[in-house]
Amino acid sequence: MDFSEFIKLIPDQLMWLLNSLLGGILGLLIGIERSKRLKEAGMGTHFIVGFASALLTCISLSFKTGEYGDGARIAAQIISGIGFLGAGMIFFRRETLHGLTTAAGVWATSAIGMCAGRGMYILAVGATVIVILIQSILHTKAIRQVNRQRMLLVKFVESDEIVKVLHNYFGITQFYRYKVTRHEDGLHVEVVVRPIKNYHAEELTKLLDNHPNIKSIERLEDL
Repeated sequence: MDFSEFIKLIPDQLMWLLNSLLGGILGLLIGIERSKRLKEAGMGTHFIVGFASALLTCISLSFKTGEYGDGARIAAQIISGIGFLGAGMIFFRRETLHGLTTAAGVWATSAIGMCAGRGMYILAVGATVIVILIQSILHTKAIRQVNRQRMLLVKFVESDEIVKVLHNYFGITQFYRYKVTRHEDGLHVEVVVRPIKNYHAEELTKLLDNHPNIKSIERLEDL
């Protein structure tokens, strides 16, 4: 490439740079909403995902068919790469799946970045607004109350009486996990229960007061 050809490409490269910056900014907006909720991927991750996806899309568009190869392959591999990144954000803890929504958000940010890189500005901005709006709605108190997982981690000193109390009080027939450890005062048990309804803190406190062998009750939910 001679100097004259380089000069001709400057306007295109500046436009691609602006498109990539737009993809990063839109990703940053999604990241701000995620950071407020203390999610695994925050502002920095979403900015880089949006910027890099737009940048790679611009690179794929710069290829002329048959000259350097198939540029579409670069854009196609963005999805695979983001899938690998998102898989690292998902983990399983105490019978609850965490990070799935965050991984999906990163995937959506990548798609928005690709739209920006392609110059589909209305679609990119509109998709960003929709993602942030829906996430905000789903995290309102009313929606969270409906979708909240009724799962509790209960720790107690092992006895048939306590097991019967838990079954009757929470209206359950089984435990979802049963972990036993030996202590000086007896066998300590950790179980996960799914009550038939949500219990207020006052109700759980009264249960602990009435049964000293129940050591603690902790709510499990995907924040």
